[in-house]
Amino acid sequence: MTDRKDFDDCRDCRCMAARREAARLTRSYDDHLRPHGLTVNQFTLLATLILAGPLPIRDLADRLGIDRTTLTRNVALSRTAGHVTEASGRDARQRFVSVTERGRALAEAALPDWKLAQAGALREAGA
Repeated sequence: MTDRKDFDDCRDCRCMAARREAARLTRSYDDHLRPHGLTVNQFTLLATLILAGPLPIRDLADRLGIDRTTLTRNVALSRTAGHVTEASGRDARQRFVSVTERGRALAEAALPDWKLAQAGALREAGA
């Protein structure tokens, strides 16, 4: 049996520290975006589509750094809310996601609060 002392180094696990920091940072952005009815994940989806234009799910997942299953769920929620649309390209197997005017207007309204969250995150990172 492994001695408990063998796990002492786990107290300083960089991966766990990074996960805790990521969760704290996500909460901060979510708090700023909550008045707009958005999470940082939803805002980032809209901002990415505004910057890049329509993208296939695979490319959008790569840009956002998330798996396609998670993205598909987020796109479905945003589509239901009227923030994005999906359409087939020339190849019916490939679905393109686009931001709607409603989604663009929501992202534009939320942008000042995202900027506040971003400024706070940058300040803390420099500290």
